[in-house]
Amino acid sequence: MRLLFIYSLLCLLLSACGQDTETSPEQQVRLVLSSIEEAAEARSLSGVMQHISESYRDHQEKSKDDLRRMVQFQFIRNQKINIFSRVQSLEIDGNRAIVELSAAMAGREIDLTNEQNRLRADLHSFSLVLNRDDDAWLIGSASWSRGWD
Repeated sequence: MRLLFIYSLLCLLLSACGQDTETSPEQQVRLVLSSIEEAAEARSLSGVMQHISESYRDHQEKSKDDLRRMVQFQFIRNQKINIFSRVQSLEIDGNRAIVELSAAMAGREIDLTNEQNRLRADLHSFSLVLNRDDDAWLIGSASWSRGWD
């Protein structure tokens, strides 16, 4: 069950949006991450999946279709999705971005900005690779572990 929740968060936290020529690549990637989080909290499957590459693979060899099913399951399982994330590092190298982030996730309404409340949430650290494809940043791969870095 937690794995599915992790996939939900992954989808929420990683996405690719259209690029504004006046924003830096780092700002564009941060906007994508925000868009994923917002889509997940709104329980929008299409909003999450639009930011995932067709060639997506995670550290467990799951595909985009596998991820879609897991996110959909989390939306069915949780009527409320609450996420608090913090980017720990973000490196851009041409058309590739590597993001390390920590996320607290809860299936109920709770103030996750409060550190004590985060201790009651599911905590995960994510390593994401986003690739710029045309004018969009898409998540190409991901790995995660339990805990907050």
